[in-house]
Amino acid sequence: MSEKNNDKNVKDQENLQQSEELDAKAADAEAAAESAADAIKPAPADSIQFSVMFDDDEDADDAEVSDAAAGAADNIYSSLAAAEESAVTDPEAVAAVPTGEADGAASADAASAAGTADAAAEPSEAEAEAKASADASAAVTERNAKHVNETLGLAKSEPKNDLAAREDKSHKAEPAMTLASRIDRVLVGGGADDVLLKTYPTFALNKVTLAGAKGKVNVLDNVEFACYAGHAYAVLISDDADSGLTADAKRRALMGVMTGLVQPTSGAVMNKSANIAELEPVELRGHRLGIVPQLHAVQPYLDAEHNVLYAMEASNRNFLKPKPVIARELLAKVGFSEATTGAAVGKLPQVQQRLVAIARAISAEAEVLILDEPTRDLNDDDTVTVFAALAKLAHSGDPKHCVIVLTASREIAEAADTLFEV
Repeated sequence: MSEKNNDKNVKDQENLQQSEELDAKAADAEAAAESAADAIKPAPADSIQFSVMFDDDEDADDAEVSDAAAGAADNIYSSLAAAEESAVTDPEAVAAVPTGEADGAASADAASAAGTADAAAEPSEAEAEAKASADASAAVTERNAKHVNETLGLAKSEPKNDLAAREDKSHKAEPAMTLASRIDRVLVGGGADDVLLKTYPTFALNKVTLAGAKGKVNVLDNVEFACYAGHAYAVLISDDADSGLTADAKRRALMGVMTGLVQPTSGAVMNKSANIAELEPVELRGHRLGIVPQLHAVQPYLDAEHNVLYAMEASNRNFLKPKPVIARELLAKVGFSEATTGAAVGKLPQVQQRLVAIARAISAEAEVLILDEPTRDLNDDDTVTVFAALAKLAHSGDPKHCVIVLTASREIAEAADTLFEV
């Protein structure tokens, strides 16, 4: 009897010990649940990082999503999993409990596990907010991607310009007549086209008329032409059989009007924007116009250098270099080949005298050079020499000159860049 009582006491002690072990495991499960609840609390302020996304259709609050929320969600699920594992009953301990007592312990353990599972199944407020923020972030990202794709698709499928589609191809200009070609021709090409961009001609006659003697026809009648620096012009003057005017009479009248010695009856002679009738003689012939007449073009008793110095002194200009140096440079520029000093110009060949006269005409740095029959009484070789000097002054001088030759010879006139007939 006493042995049975002893066995019963031993079993009671073992059951009591197993019950205490089950209670200890239940306490461990509650502690794990509490640690899981602590894990879902918001992170301290100094550990929170923010990522910002923009969406036109959402409020500003939806655009800011915390990176810590995603980390907190991971911690929640890890803690719940650890609590779930720690709440599982030890199979060996259950097997050691008698049937009746094991059933009771299993019921208690099941109730404890059920409570823990319910606690884990119900998300806390912080977990719910984190999940909502994550869902909102995913929705915003999806809408942004959709918006970008739609924009790219619209750019690819943009329709062509309707105006360009309806353009009449038959009215397009030929390649040689396009605006670019015309501009290139004006800027690069030589001849008359390259003067279209100039505001004023370098020298021009605007409908100039010079009345004749009483009862006679006009010597000049509505004469009009324009000349520009960088070109050589010829004014071809011929006899007028109907009116009885000779070429010499018209030439002398035209020379007087162009040099400002004779005032026209009507019209104006212009040097750029200035009417030469309004200029002082010193200003006109000492600065603006270089004139080479047929008679008295040089001082025959002076040598070549002093002829040029004589014109420089009369111009009343200031020069940057010594005048004799400039005089010799000008003679070399026009191709003068004789000794510059010691020989009177009147004793030199005619062609050399004409070259001295041209050097005198440009000594005052006049841009316009007017010559009255500069090749008269010269042979062909000398004529070529004079025209070579004039072409050099017009095309490659610094500055380039506006050269105007008055002549009655068509052959001489046709050698110029442009020909006017009077």
